[in-house]
Amino acid sequence: MRYAVFAIILLAFLAVVYTASGGVTPYGVYSEWCCAYGVCKEKLDPNQAEIVIERYFASRGLIAAHMRHKGRFVEADIYKKDRLFDKIIFDRKTGRMRSIY
Repeated sequence: MRYAVFAIILLAFLAVVYTASGGVTPYGVYSEWCCAYGVCKEKLDPNQAEIVIERYFASRGLIAAHMRHKGRFVEADIYKKDRLFDKIIFDRKTGRMRSIY
């Protein structure tokens, strides 16, 4: 019984922390463009990658800007209310996105 109560309290705490962070998970995120984690049917072109990045962060109330293309990767600065919030890298081949800040 004691373990069940502990598990419920822990899950409630994690839910509050996740909600307070805006629901953004900084590592290992993948786009809806791909069918499974890290598996894209084909490499996205740079314009498609920018659209995926912008849509992903816009749905979380953030702005993706200053995108730089480096081979199969796209780096982007993420802003929250005109302040730099994070820097991410997006792999156009796998669809994986992670923080590099």
